Amino acid sequence: MAHQGGLFDANGAQEEARAPSATASTERPARLVVLDGHAMVYRAFFALQRDRPMTVQQTGERVEAVYSFTSTLFKAIGDLKPTHLAIAFDPPGGTFRHEQFDQYKANRPEMPDELHHQVERVKELMRAMHVPIYEVPGFEADDVIGSIASECGGQGIDTVIFTGDTDTLQLVTPHVRVLITSGFGDQKMYDEDAVRERYEGLEPHQQIDVKALEGDTSDNVPGVPGIGRKTAIKLIQQYGSVDALYEHLDEVAPPRIQGLLREHQAQALSSKELVTIVRDAPTDFDLAATEFGRYRRDEVLEVFRALEFNSLVARIPPPLDERADAAPQSDGLAAAPEAQPAPGSTGAPNTSVAVVDTAAALEELAKTLAAAREFALVVEGSSGLAMAAEVVGLAIAVEPGSAWYVPVGHTEGQQLPLEQALSALLPLLGDATIAKVGHNLNYGLTVLAKHGLRPTSVSVGFDTMVAAQLLGDRAFQLKQVALNRLGLDVPSVESLTGTGRKQRAFADVAIGEAAEFAGAQAEVVMRLRTAMAEMLDERSAAVMRELEMPLVPVLVQMQLHGIALDLGVMEELDTEISQAVAEAERGVYEDVGHEFNIGSPQQLSDVLFKELQLPPGKRTQTGYSTDAATLEGLVDAHPVARRILEYRELSKLKSTYVDTLPQQVNPQTHRIHTTYNQVGAATGRLASNDPNLQNIPVRTELGRRVRGAFVAEGRPQWTLLAADYSQVELRVLAHLSHDNALIQAFAEGQDIHASTAALVYSVPLEEVTSDMRRLAKVLNFGVIYGLSPFGIAQQTELTVEEGAQFIETYLGAYPQVRHYIEETVHRARTDKYVETLLGRRRYIPEITASNRNIRQAAERIAINMPVQGTAADIIKAAMVDVQKRLEDEGMASKMLLQVHDELVFETPQHEQDALVGVLEEIMPRELHLVVPVEIEIRSGYSWGELK
Repeated sequence: MAHQGGLFDANGAQEEARAPSATASTERPARLVVLDGHAMVYRAFFALQRDRPMTVQQTGERVEAVYSFTSTLFKAIGDLKPTHLAIAFDPPGGTFRHEQFDQYKANRPEMPDELHHQVERVKELMRAMHVPIYEVPGFEADDVIGSIASECGGQGIDTVIFTGDTDTLQLVTPHVRVLITSGFGDQKMYDEDAVRERYEGLEPHQQIDVKALEGDTSDNVPGVPGIGRKTAIKLIQQYGSVDALYEHLDEVAPPRIQGLLREHQAQALSSKELVTIVRDAPTDFDLAATEFGRYRRDEVLEVFRALEFNSLVARIPPPLDERADAAPQSDGLAAAPEAQPAPGSTGAPNTSVAVVDTAAALEELAKTLAAAREFALVVEGSSGLAMAAEVVGLAIAVEPGSAWYVPVGHTEGQQLPLEQALSALLPLLGDATIAKVGHNLNYGLTVLAKHGLRPTSVSVGFDTMVAAQLLGDRAFQLKQVALNRLGLDVPSVESLTGTGRKQRAFADVAIGEAAEFAGAQAEVVMRLRTAMAEMLDERSAAVMRELEMPLVPVLVQMQLHGIALDLGVMEELDTEISQAVAEAERGVYEDVGHEFNIGSPQQLSDVLFKELQLPPGKRTQTGYSTDAATLEGLVDAHPVARRILEYRELSKLKSTYVDTLPQQVNPQTHRIHTTYNQVGAATGRLASNDPNLQNIPVRTELGRRVRGAFVAEGRPQWTLLAADYSQVELRVLAHLSHDNALIQAFAEGQDIHASTAALVYSVPLEEVTSDMRRLAKVLNFGVIYGLSPFGIAQQTELTVEEGAQFIETYLGAYPQVRHYIEETVHRARTDKYVETLLGRRRYIPEITASNRNIRQAAERIAINMPVQGTAADIIKAAMVDVQKRLEDEGMASKMLLQVHDELVFETPQHEQDALVGVLEEIMPRELHLVVPVEIEIRSGYSWGELK
């Protein structure tokens, strides 16, 4: 019987085995790790399938089991330091056990399609790492592992079996141990003592006898019915083995157990054969072929690139030619460090970096940049928050292959004063005839804007982070994008600074190291700029060129402005909300009858579902869920549910805003400065971070009070002014669907929710009640998000059945909306993407997934994205045009915030009318829809007054 073993090249071709190196075979004691491939992949898959499956975003391929297997394997390699590595899989077809017992494993379902290809992917990875794959026809992976372990252990070779299957504990010997992993990453090493502890003093080989008596439900091994593990262990402790037990069967007590053993003797002996792992299968095992590390890093990177395993790149174990061997740890799974990035494996290849640390070198760099059509810029700062960061160094590249690094803020080493460097470079950075290229240029331009760079004078040519989103990527760090798009493994900043307690500031990195790192980043950005520009289709390129790139300096300018926070108002609110939290907490305790930790899901679950006997909802790994949806469903069952919801809302408001916002006031500007992320949402919407000013509640009194602390600086001479698009997403839906009823309602200036209610309820517009309008509003916005009957029921008093009927009635009233939904989903299944009116795409390969929940979620995305994404494009275009008008007309008004469909400005009173005129002229015309686009404008001294 031939096995599928040996070393494989990247194409799967078998190579001749090479002998272990002298280092591995003589200086280091050999340590062989044998992987149970099927067991590890199966457990990873079934442990993770309950969560949202992990897919390759370009293809929709399921890869969660491959990811978990790889992560677990890399940890084991880091812990165990194997010199040799092999993996075994079950062969296709049956084994000798099926011939012995035709019901063997008969209760196991067929391998799911979502798992079958993942097993093949694991094999592909193993081939890339040159790990021999052993499959022996007629024998299970356990038999192959048992045979290899027996052979090597018998020769005194330290052997570790890495599996998720406890059956292999019978193989433990003085030289063979078993490392058991669960699908959730927990691991336990079993040597002889650990096995004895698990089986109450029995030896590893006696596990066979215990299994023969108790049976094995997972393999459909019958054992002796009526005998469980405790009884089985007790019998083997007394008699030593199944054979000896039957030799003394007349002595067995109590009579019931003796009777069971006598009745099922043949079954017990047959079960022992079934659970006994073979130790002499024809594996053709060759230790030399399993020497670990004889692979090229780029082979593994190619597999990772296809699977989009960006986060695992840094953990790829270094090949033999990149590492210094260390003796394996004597205690196996003792606290060993995880695998570290391979020395020398980071950085862009063939990058020549010149350090600019003299006036002459700076002058030469300035001349080169002045003659350039574009250049890449990387700003290394002292903080990840641009408004808090000082410049440590600047890296610049004009073309692939070379770069410059200008150190200005390192703690040691020859470098230029910041003022000298910026006096030479800022005019070039602000030169509108030279395009600037970068990866998240927002950060670098914001840092430099604090030193006099005028953001809106900068010509932003290409941002590779934004391009990555337009191309459908879901990971946006430069390291991840370079791997995905160029197959390059570039350094991460952690490779220089470290992490955790030992992390050092970038300023403390030696200038030579920093130059190599930053220069490589700038050089790779230039490579990406060329490659990604060719990857963008015509419409996506237009979105990049005409919308996203002009928006970058506008966002920088807004971040620079910030907004004033009245600390006195926050202090008053802190006192008030602290009292409200305490009162809510007391109310919960009064309803329950005693104190407990409301913040503990476990304690809260016990109180609600064990003590109060309330009806539980969905289960979690730790018990019954206590999430908001569950508590909302219990509001009518017990008053404590509403109090807990109130307590949570107040506590979150306090911790997220009242306690935190005063600490985020910039000490230099005395204002709050958020950061806008252009790739923060797949629909194209902007995200606000550090702090997030888009999620401050507006429907509650206390939420409005928090907004009220954001004020116009210099009031009453200055005021805040907000311009808010009115129902822009519904207007976009009307345009996309061309629904006559929707178009007519907007054209006539009707209350769209009342108009919908009139259609759905078949009543005249004047007879629409507030409750009718409220339900219609839920539907109007719900249909954009693919709201289900269950979702309707959650948001209203309707049942699921009534919700389904309500949706059907709604779509009957707006037939073109129904057609839009059906046509959009159909087109998405074909194209694997949807797009906005401007051509911004969102790729959704999972829309053809076999898993119904995943597929339906993708369908909701397909329905929503063109609507919400077009609305996002509209306000982005408005921001660009409004900012240009403010500057062209020399107005003092400042655009401060973007919150979904709203723009907030700070304006002097004498400019307010002029600003309103600009907004009313520009904002409604950004995209020509078939319905009128309207804005609502409000003003006040605080943000809270604007609602």
